[in-house]
Amino acid sequence: MAIDQPVRRMTLRQLLTHSEKCSRDLLDHLQATLMPRISDYRDLSRPVRRRSHYPTIGSLVNALNKLTTEGAEANTLATYLQEQLEEIRERAHRERVNRL
Repeated sequence: MAIDQPVRRMTLRQLLTHSEKCSRDLLDHLQATLMPRISDYRDLSRPVRRRSHYPTIGSLVNALNKLTTEGAEANTLATYLQEQLEEIRERAHRERVNRL
């Protein structure tokens, strides 16, 4: 999820809203993309196979490559969300110290 403003220039409320959107995007990616890829790879790698009795090495490699790609994208989204949450924590801590 791309933003127009740098994180440091966003208000705390904007950061909270943006991080909520990022968490929803991550959840959608996990449910809609990553879980089906995991299921496909699991189906191919199990002894009882629905599609074929003996899947080819190429199909296993392709499924693993797709799973790796989607996993890397999920990792990128999670890292970005973690950075957002750390920035929120730092700002909240600064606000608390300033009020004392």
